[in-house]
Amino acid sequence: MGKKVKNSVTINLADEVRSSTNLVYVDRIIEDIVNDKIYIDPNFQRRDAWTMEDRKEFIDSVYKNMVSNSIILVNVIASHQRAKFHNRHKEIEYFGNLVDKGYEYVSIDGNNRSQTLVKYHKDELNIVYSHDKDREIFLRRKQLPVTVYDSMTLEQMHELGIKINKGKPWNRQEQRNCLYSTISFAIREISKKYSDITDRISVKKNRMGDDELLVMFLYYETYKRGGVQDSWDVMYERESGDVNTFTKVMTEFGKVLRTTNKKSIDKSFVYNLYMVLSYLQKKNISIKNDSYSEFLKIFHKQEVLRKADKRALYEVNGEQKTWGDLCRLIASNTEYRLEKILNDLLPKVSNITVEKDSKRTFNLSDKIEIWSKSEGNVRINGVVDGKWFNPNDETTHVKLSLLEVLDSKKYVVDHIKPHKGGSKTVIENGEITTKEYNLWKSDGEPNYV
Repeated sequence: MGKKVKNSVTINLADEVRSSTNLVYVDRIIEDIVNDKIYIDPNFQRRDAWTMEDRKEFIDSVYKNMVSNSIILVNVIASHQRAKFHNRHKEIEYFGNLVDKGYEYVSIDGNNRSQTLVKYHKDELNIVYSHDKDREIFLRRKQLPVTVYDSMTLEQMHELGIKINKGKPWNRQEQRNCLYSTISFAIREISKKYSDITDRISVKKNRMGDDELLVMFLYYETYKRGGVQDSWDVMYERESGDVNTFTKVMTEFGKVLRTTNKKSIDKSFVYNLYMVLSYLQKKNISIKNDSYSEFLKIFHKQEVLRKADKRALYEVNGEQKTWGDLCRLIASNTEYRLEKILNDLLPKVSNITVEKDSKRTFNLSDKIEIWSKSEGNVRINGVVDGKWFNPNDETTHVKLSLLEVLDSKKYVVDHIKPHKGGSKTVIENGEITTKEYNLWKSDGEPNYV
């Protein structure tokens, strides 16, 4: 019998992929990027982290033929054909969308190098070389190594992105961003949606510090405690984050912070704010529509007072700590901080918050009773926040039979006074409307109450 080898690894040959590496002229690379032939997918690329010195150094390396690392691309058309052959619906949609837009390749690695070439070509780097008079010759004659993979699955592309950058100085969040996980997709979407807010938070966005802060929020939302890098990794790998609730809390988070023009917001401040909004969400308490600015002012004032009071000490695990000590490690001491914040805050905001009715929607029996009480009248038009739904015809109601209104694709029961503002889901506050009118009205205040 053969000797068993320690730490042996079995390779599945079906996982092998084919690639080829060639030298490609710089002007061809630039042309493909400018003409949208190469798709820079944020799933696989870290953000633009190069400084001006990095860009100068790279251009210098190209001039001197000293670039050894390949730009890594994946063939879009071949990958699309492979996805269709294996009937992988998600990949058919992903690659098919790129094919429809005219892309030929997806870039897995080399974004900073590619963008630097484009900027140099457009004279946007403000770099002057002694041989800049020969710039066009440089673009036509210089070559870079480009590796093209014939076809890959999405999972293989994510794996390749991680393997390429092993040993390179990616931080933990940049590595998590490249994981094939629903969490990474969700964080990217939320990050994009609230980028105007994270622009003002004291984090390093070029190294995904904003995304990492969102990961901290999501971890807290899921486990109601702070976490560390390893625990955030596990959440990604197990796809265990409560994305649904996190998204709802982030909606309130956005509404609160968009009321301030403050340009530099402390990380511990926004983490504490998120914990409070998460608590309110859990308790079904809502901030009134016109009170987000006032809520933030009260919260901010109390945070400043707590931080300024060096005499106030809190005992945590037998140690005396100031508020600054408690907040220094952002994701630690969360239960102590939240308890103190709520004790200070809730009495001050009782008049600008409402406890939402636990019954969110009307049921079928409610719909029938409302139809009966209204004698078959269904709202098709009205004035909300001073505007008509249909200003060309001020007819507000039509009479319909019960069978007609039971068609839920056309007719729904709407809260007359919005549920978001604290109004109850009771018969007296319900009326049947067309679906189109209900969507238009949203949480607006009707002028006919």
